[in-house]
Amino acid sequence: MENCCTARHSLPGRSGHDHAHWLCLRCFPGAGLLLACCLLCFALAGCSESASQTAPAAAAPPPQVRAMQVLQQKATVVGDQVGEVRAFREVALRPQVTGWIQKILFQAGQRVREKEVLFIIDPRPYEANLGQAKGAVADAEAALARARQDVARYEPLLPENAIPRATYDAAVATEKSARAALVQRKAAADRARLDLEYTKVRSPVTGQIGMQQVEVGALASAGQTVLATVSTLDPVYVYFSISEAEYLRFVRGSGSREAAASQARGRPLHLILPDGSTYAQTGTYDFAERAINTTTGTLTLRASFPNQQYLLRPGMNVRVRLIYDEIPDALLVPQRAVTELLGKQFVTVIGPDNKSEQRPVVLGDRIGQLWIVKSGLKPGERIIVDGMQKAPPGTTVAPTMITAAELDQTAPLSPTQSPPAAGKK
Repeated sequence: MENCCTARHSLPGRSGHDHAHWLCLRCFPGAGLLLACCLLCFALAGCSESASQTAPAAAAPPPQVRAMQVLQQKATVVGDQVGEVRAFREVALRPQVTGWIQKILFQAGQRVREKEVLFIIDPRPYEANLGQAKGAVADAEAALARARQDVARYEPLLPENAIPRATYDAAVATEKSARAALVQRKAAADRARLDLEYTKVRSPVTGQIGMQQVEVGALASAGQTVLATVSTLDPVYVYFSISEAEYLRFVRGSGSREAAASQARGRPLHLILPDGSTYAQTGTYDFAERAINTTTGTLTLRASFPNQQYLLRPGMNVRVRLIYDEIPDALLVPQRAVTELLGKQFVTVIGPDNKSEQRPVVLGDRIGQLWIVKSGLKPGERIIVDGMQKAPPGTTVAPTMITAAELDQTAPLSPTQSPPAAGKK
């Protein structure tokens, strides 16, 4: 049976085999439905693509940052200087006479009192010298007595010319010579007595004595041999230095050198010990060197600290905490809120509409992790502490406010990190 498509819809120039592939709605009634479905799918795909091209993108949320208010409070500017503890008095004991050490009357490191006998030098040679000096004094006294008797005997005979005038004058001269000899012999006896006393080496101050430098039987030379060292440890001195610039700043800030010295004496000084702890008692400024050290460019200062417990020892390295300035209403910002560009400092301020603004500031001294702001900010203004990289000028931000006490508890944000939303953990 001949196919109707071939018989009725044959086209010129085409073979019957080719005409068999043309769909005929009459021969295939389902072909129309299939064609309608295809056209509907193409139409829906075109609408979907057009809709995706014309729909507006959703707005990104504002970046979240940490912020805090500019602080206004009393600020104390301090600085630490390296210092060295020295004894209030430190005396090296040297004998005043030469001799053999006969006795040592102390234990190394013990407390000694002023005028306490510490060493005894062999006194026998000096006892002999004192006896000889006393004999010389007695001889001089006898010679003076004879001279006085001659003067007394010759004097009544002189008006009667019973004796020559020269004899009387010679007797008077002899008396004067004998008197002078007696004075000299007494002085020698006093010297011998002192030398004998000096064989007992006494402590010149009350304090702590160190280890003896000689032993019993050693020869000690007068004025040269160091026997031991005695130190007065309550109070103690602490020597430290400041730079020329710090000295000028302090004096100019006080108005005059005299005012600066008076102000320094009125401010307590704190001592930081080698283990990082703070010494329990405060000290006072005591002395400033007259000249700047030309080698180091520093000025040496001295402070006095009480030391009743003898915790501080000579030679100990410490740090002296100085108070340079006290500002009653200083403006303070965290150090990490400040950025530097081309030698200038900036902070990012959040306006009332939560838009960021980069503002230049002039900074003063640093107090811990805070900077003193001299100009550029007002009390109570909000500044970004963390997240400045995500908030260029003009950006609307979502700030999370923190306090100064929370600075140590919150780590700085990384450029891609955001703080948690308020009320969430």
